[in-house]
Amino acid sequence: MTLCRVLIGAALVCILATPPIVAQQPSIGDDKLAPLPEQIVKAKTVYLMNETGKAKFGDAVYKQIKTWNRWQVINDKGQADLMLIVTDKGGMASMNPSFYLKAVDPKSGNELWTSRTTMQGKLWRSWDSVAKTLVGDFRKRMRD
Repeated sequence: MTLCRVLIGAALVCILATPPIVAQQPSIGDDKLAPLPEQIVKAKTVYLMNETGKAKFGDAVYKQIKTWNRWQVINDKGQADLMLIVTDKGGMASMNPSFYLKAVDPKSGNELWTSRTTMQGKLWRSWDSVAKTLVGDFRKRMRD
């Protein structure tokens, strides 16, 4: 009987001293990037507007969107789920111009998200590289 009590006591000590096994659940703070608004994530069609005056830059953004193959670019703003507006600030005359890709609700005109990049300290950066960075920001943030 004494041996039985010792074994039961030892078993209880082992059980109580062992930390519980809990599955790791990702916490909200684990993400390094803020999520995009649901309207952007759910969009299927986009209307692309180039306000830079640089056709090659608009073409580069269009190419990146088409390569991603997530959104269909359409020509009717009224039928689009989302409007993407390409803009720049400072222009090429600036030492470090800024480039933007804004996601806008086509019905309300409310700005939903803006992706921004610069020349990143390089004297010359291709339009494709800038466009890839801007569209890439959206791609990284999608919760697929």
